[in-house]
Amino acid sequence: MTELLVAIGLIAGVVATHEIGFWVGSLTRSKDEPFDRQVGLVRTSTAALVAFLIGFAFSGAASRFIDRADVIVKEANALGTAYLRADTIAEPQRGELKAALKEYTADRITLLSREGRDQIEPLLAKVSGLHERMWKLAIEATQGNAPLMSVVLPPINEVIDLHSVHLAISVGMIGFGNGRVGRRFSMLDAVYGIALAAALWMTIDLDYPGIGLIRVSNLPVVETLAAMK
Repeated sequence: MTELLVAIGLIAGVVATHEIGFWVGSLTRSKDEPFDRQVGLVRTSTAALVAFLIGFAFSGAASRFIDRADVIVKEANALGTAYLRADTIAEPQRGELKAALKEYTADRITLLSREGRDQIEPLLAKVSGLHERMWKLAIEATQGNAPLMSVVLPPINEVIDLHSVHLAISVGMIGFGNGRVGRRFSMLDAVYGIALAAALWMTIDLDYPGIGLIRVSNLPVVETLAAMK
């Protein structure tokens, strides 16, 4: 539903901006060819600038989308490694650490899924407690054993660090010109408006993969949880 509202809002904004420009242009309509040539030049330049800016924003959003996918794979690998290396420590810390890692992995899957939208705040509030619990168990189990520390602590530390990475990774002028000449170029304006709205929507969608249609897959984390037996 959110995706549909964003798309409708963008299209409505494009249409409203064009109509405002058309209305203002109609009020100032006169036979002033030099001025109309200037308006045409500004319209063309504005359209080109908007296209450039949207392309730039889209490229940045696409890069951030890829970065998020990479972080999820790294996080899944770190969780899987931490879970396997927990076998090197003694009980009761071994069982407690593996249980904490399994719970944390399940929470990550929920956070990365469409169904987890309503649980984002409570799950994020729970994260620091799980981090502290996992780190404390790892420290207790490896205390005084430097080789074991070097095996168990790094993947736990990476899991904690990757969470931080997660939290951190001209239409008006066109309408004005049309109003000046008293004509609507409906087909051309519609194509431009739809293309503009689609580009903006895709840019927003890529930047918010947790709520959009274009989503970062949580399959690596799902597979990691399935391997935790």
